[in-house]
Parts: sequence; structure tokens; C-alpha cells
Amino acid sequence: MYTFCPNCFAVYQVTADHLAKARGQTRCGECRQVYLAVDYLYDELGAAREALELQRTSGIEHSGVVTDSAVAATSPETAAGVEPATLPLHPAQPLPDGWQQRPVSLGDIGSGLGIGFLVLLLGLQWVYFNRAALAADDRWRPMLERGCNVARCDLPLRVDLSHIDIISRDVRKHPAMKDVLLISLAFENQAEFIQPYPFLEVSFTDQSGNPVAMRRFSPAEYLDTGVELGGGMASESPVQVGLEVIDPGDAVVSFQFAFL
Repeated sequence: MYTFCPNCFAVYQVTADHLAKARGQTRCGECRQVYLAVDYLYDELGAAREALELQRTSGIEHSGVVTDSAVAATSPETAAGVEPATLPLHPAQPLPDGWQQRPVSLGDIGSGLGIGFLVLLLGLQWVYFNRAALAADDRWRPMLERGCNVARCDLPLRVDLSHIDIISRDVRKHPAMKDVLLISLAFENQAEFIQPYPFLEVSFTDQSGNPVAMRRFSPAEYLDTGVELGGGMASESPVQVGLEVIDPGDAVVSFQFAFL
């Protein structure tokens, strides 16, 4: 095996027994520099020369000269007082300027775990603030349901307004109150899942289609007091609505209902 001094680039032939006794350290016989030989250890002389030339051409000043024999006549001296080291076949390539190679410490591991925890926390926050939209998406809902089964949380009800159908509707003069209209409406959830009660919008238009009046009703306003709002609309269960509104006038010729 071969190693070279990183200070003067003198090359030496060493044995595993020599390095084991020295615990990996040697003192250069040329410049007297003590260095860790296992960091510059190569099986073949050619590999050692290539690494040496790479270090020489990187701009590092040195005083040693490598001859064709590539092995200095002076043997390196051993240096005691260090722990034994595993002998690598090839050291790492030189790092760019400003970089330093060092072993991974407990602080590095802690920093990595902290960064991973913060990334996970950020992802959970995004899911929490977008839970309503994700819960309405068929691709995300099964995963959220499994997660909530573990975390013991409740998901918002799924919403699909296109599956709410109007069964019957009617707007007429109130039989007992002047300038008041009586609105009767029945609608049904045609989806296969329970969904929340929607907001109900009632609008009136004139002969040209221009809006004359509009009113939006929350579920608490158009449902009977005995209805549990949080339970949502069961599938194929009609909802009966009766409303009394002020008559917007004779200009009205049509009315429309919409769910929001």
C-alpha cells in the first residue's frame, strides 16, 4: 500500500502492520509533518500518483518531488497516541474551496430531525386549513377518513350541490297577509352520501329577465326548529320548506331557486 505526505507530497510504501502499530498516524521523513496516513492510503502506486497529481495541480505549494520510482527512500516514522482506524482503500476527492469534510455529529442528526418535524408540521397545517376542499375530493377523502379514525377527528360532510334536486316549488300570494308571498319548496339529496343543508337563494325577475329582488336563506332560517342541522341531509329524504317574503311588486313575472 502507498501513502503520501499532504505537506510535501513525499510518497511512502507502508504495510497494514505498520499502520496498525502507529494507529494510522505517521511522521514524514522529509518535512517531519505528522499526518493521518489512512486518509491518503491507496492500494496501487498509480492511484497514489493520480491523487498526488490532483492535489499538486490544485495550487497547493509543496517542497517534495516525486520521481519515477514514486517512493521516497526514507520510511515514515510512526506516531502513537491515537485510536486505531479502519484503513480505507481510497480517500474522498478534494472538496471545493470553503468546504470542510467532517463526520456526522449528534447535532447534525438533531438538526435533520428538527427540519423533518417542521416540514411534517407544515404539511399537516396545509391539510387542516384545506380539509373542507380535500374532504369533498374523492381522491383525498379515503385517506382523510383513515387518518381521522386514528386521530379521532371529524371530517366535514361532503358537498355536491349538483345532486340536490327540486321536487316541487310554488310562489303565490299569501291567503291571509297583504303584500306577502308564500313560497313552498321541496328538494331532495340524490347523492349516495349525507351532505350539509345548502344556502337557499330565491330571486325574482321582470319580463326582460332583469333582477327585481333576491334573498338568501341559511338552513337555520328555512328549516323547522326541530331539524338537527349538523346531521346533514340523508340521501333521498325530501326536505319541505315554507317561507313568507314581502311581495316585490307587480313587475315580477318569474322566480328562480338556487342552492349555494
